[in-house]
Amino acid sequence: MPDAIAINGNDRLFAQEEHSFLFFSSLLEKPVYDANGVLVGRLSDLAVSVAYMFPPVVAFVVQRGRWEPFALTGRWSDVADISGPAIRLGVGIQALTPSKLDTSGEILLRDALLDKQIVDMNGAKVVRVNDLHFLKLGRCELRLIHVDVGTRGLIRRMGWEPAIDTLIRRVAPRARHLGAERLIRWQYVQPLSLDPKALNVRLSVLQKQLKELHPADIAEILTDLDTHERATMFRALDAETAADALAEVEDPRIQTQLLETVSQEDAADILEEMPPDEAADLLGELPQETSSALLKKMEADEAQDVRELLTYPADTAGGMMTTEFVALPVDLKIEEAFARLRTVAPDVENIYYVFVTDADGRLVGVLNLRQLILAQPSAQLQDIMIKNPARVHCMDSRDSVAEIVEKYDLLALPVVDDGDVLVGMITVDDVVSHIANQAWKSKLGR
Repeated sequence: MPDAIAINGNDRLFAQEEHSFLFFSSLLEKPVYDANGVLVGRLSDLAVSVAYMFPPVVAFVVQRGRWEPFALTGRWSDVADISGPAIRLGVGIQALTPSKLDTSGEILLRDALLDKQIVDMNGAKVVRVNDLHFLKLGRCELRLIHVDVGTRGLIRRMGWEPAIDTLIRRVAPRARHLGAERLIRWQYVQPLSLDPKALNVRLSVLQKQLKELHPADIAEILTDLDTHERATMFRALDAETAADALAEVEDPRIQTQLLETVSQEDAADILEEMPPDEAADLLGELPQETSSALLKKMEADEAQDVRELLTYPADTAGGMMTTEFVALPVDLKIEEAFARLRTVAPDVENIYYVFVTDADGRLVGVLNLRQLILAQPSAQLQDIMIKNPARVHCMDSRDSVAEIVEKYDLLALPVVDDGDVLVGMITVDDVVSHIANQAWKSKLGR
């Protein structure tokens, strides 16, 4: 455990005060007595303020009993002692409020976190909260420091820890379970379902941190969540981050479900940020009416690119290609080519090759960036390009595309129309799964 943890705002160090650590499970169901020694009930929940890096406990909830189902709520500042077998208050029972917490910016930990799924921002994965870990300062001050996502935390909450530990010591005294605590620091954790009044506070942090993750990690997290939490997290993303993550989600059903969780205006913004082929694939999974409505809300240029791709069957080269590629005129000089690349490159996601076309847009050659870099500035593209490169027709099948990509070991494959005009490009990542499936079928003799 850390010896000192700084609190943002005043940089006070916990190490400067008498402190210890305790688990939420050690406080739950403890009897609570008021200042006059009257039994109030048993501790049912604690509330923390989410405005701090390490949230302080600010309130408590006491359940009266089986025949008195209503709860009593009090401020944590009214607690006098928590060190013994019972929690003792510094006020009488009449100072408590007969209701559950309803304060903006505060969340009830048992309701919001225990047994809930959370995003571990440090490990970029979804985990389950089995217990919570507090730092105790002085007599009663508590700060939420860690969440416990380990099996040991669940065993502790069930009250089985002494028996399980005793059994393991006898059978396997060196077992890792005896010393293993899976604690994640609170600052690396973002809950996905909180009290609505505190939701915006947490998600503003969530969005900032999610932008630092790789889109594939975000996609994996989204896939692991249930429907409600998936929608909550997706709506917290900005359009660019949402687009990148959506393109990485492998299940089309989840892709369409996510897009339907946001307004049509936001959905159109997300589609505009996606590569045209990814956007076309996604719109192709939606009902025709929804797809048409979203296309109308997109910017004209982006919508036109997607509409063109939607005219091709999904299992053809045209249905697989993207219209984002770099094509330069055959008579350009190398120095002119670099100037043109600087202009067009920001709008193209992947530049594997530079395609060369004639005045009518027909494909006449291809070259890679290495060839461009090594060429003399005064040379023309036609002097260094590979002539008559491999290509596919826009109506060729997936099998044909996969065969050519595999045969020539290509990173990208140009797609042409009936007039040999360059209309798109297929990247290797769009065919690799198909190649793998074909290989398995061949291996199995199908």
